[in-house]
Amino acid sequence: NVIPNPSDRASRFVSTSPRAGGSTLQQPSKRKHNPFSIRGTYNLRRSLARSLECILISSPLMHYGYDLFESLLPVSSSFAALAHVVADSVFLDGIFVGTGIIATGIMEGHSLKREVLPNLRNVYVPTLKASVATSSALMPLQFLSFRFLPVQLRVLSVNAVDLVWTGVVSFVSHGGGGGHHHRESGVSE
Repeated sequence: NVIPNPSDRASRFVSTSPRAGGSTLQQPSKRKHNPFSIRGTYNLRRSLARSLECILISSPLMHYGYDLFESLLPVSSSFAALAHVVADSVFLDGIFVGTGIIATGIMEGHSLKREVLPNLRNVYVPTLKASVATSSALMPLQFLSFRFLPVQLRVLSVNAVDLVWTGVVSFVSHGGGGGHHHRESGVSE
């Protein structure tokens, strides 16, 4: 079964934000082999690293970004909401892809200079392409969040939508999008 069983994963979501759970969804459990997996087993360290990156870097940045977008162009029309969604997808997602690759690589124990930065150079563009494709597919849901929710609730709403986005980004940035992957180090080349 390729699609993760939600009941097998429920306990993994208790201590993470919704967005942070995307990496967990991307990884298979230890009990089942998933052909989309890079290693074939659940990687707890990667999941914790991705969760910490989301909680400590991406989510706070998302709050600041959404406040900035609202101060520059308050959402009072569908056009303004669409502008916020595009700004989120173009500007913030590009930053989130980079911070995700760097922060998770470091937290997984990889050398910044020897492994993480070369990996960033190799997987950033394919990961960004996957991010844009995923964000485009999720744009209608994000539009509804930006148009009808107050700014205080947008991060929570977009985090829930971003479960899919984070799973795709984690998968591609860890070699699942066609990059060559070192099984020993966990770093794409």
